[in-house]
Amino acid sequence: MTPGKLNDEMKVYVTGLAANTEYDLFVTEVPNKPFGISWYQSDLDTDAHGNGSLVVRGIFDKETFSVSPGGPTTKFAPTHQFHLGLWFNDPTVPFKLGCEAGQTAPVVTPFNGEQHAGIQVLNTSNFVDNAGPLSKVQR
Repeated sequence: MTPGKLNDEMKVYVTGLAANTEYDLFVTEVPNKPFGISWYQSDLDTDAHGNGSLVVRGIFDKETFSVSPGGPTTKFAPTHQFHLGLWFNDPTVPFKLGCEAGQTAPVVTPFNGEQHAGIQVLNTSNFVDNAGPLSKVQR
């Protein structure tokens, strides 16, 4: 993470994932289900070795939050999102890879642009819910 004057630059590197696969990166309120308020950031594609990287610009620091003072769908107070999560873009991929033991069909989640993604593959749950890694970044 590189804090900037007006926005930040977040570099994400992954290794050991499924080869030649599309993923979706989100900033989330908490790292695990039910994830809370979540904000789509970018697609991430892996190469033939399961490695991938991306660079995203935005606000990715202790001030990252969303608010809905009211509107046609919901109202909520300012809520920080300090965690990151990565989801399979295609729900059939983790199912075919055997990642969903006991399931008879692929699990579908809303974590891509079409709201038809697979399961979460990575997150920042090594940090506590209210103090994810983005809470540690200061400008």
